Amino acid sequence: MPKNSFLFVTIVFLSLLVLCIVPVSAEAPYSFTVTPVTASGKPGDMITYYITIDANPGFNSPIDFTANVGSMGYTQTLNLGTYQGPYPKSFTYVLTIPQNVPAGVTADVTINGRSGQYLYQQTLTLKIKGQGGIVEDIISTVTDLINTAIREISRLTGAKNG
Repeated sequence: MPKNSFLFVTIVFLSLLVLCIVPVSAEAPYSFTVTPVTASGKPGDMITYYITIDANPGFNSPIDFTANVGSMGYTQTLNLGTYQGPYPKSFTYVLTIPQNVPAGVTADVTINGRSGQYLYQQTLTLKIKGQGGIVEDIISTVTDLINTAIREISRLTGAKNG
């Protein structure tokens, strides 16, 4: 009987330890949609994104928005602003494609909406055009394949995107 008691106590202790260590991911009481989901432009072009926030009744807390833009070694985080309820609410964000972004690539843009412990995300695609030509087409195709593989790996490993 003492051996069974030790086993029982060990199981209870480990269960409590797991409950304390593993964070419980709560679903955000809000969501948002961003359009367009896919856009394209050349360095220097401006792209207007339309963002609409919806929330559960009674949720009026501020939501901080950022955008993570990345492709082929280029990364940038943009601050899109903080928006306070009541919701629903809409806003626009005009992105000017930086001049130093490599042309002929496709960038993943992840829009993050964070409020306290909650995070909601949506992934967009931004195709950076250049002067055109066969080399740009090849680079764009290879980049698209790499970005698709990265998205699939993230999806299979459990990364959460909206």
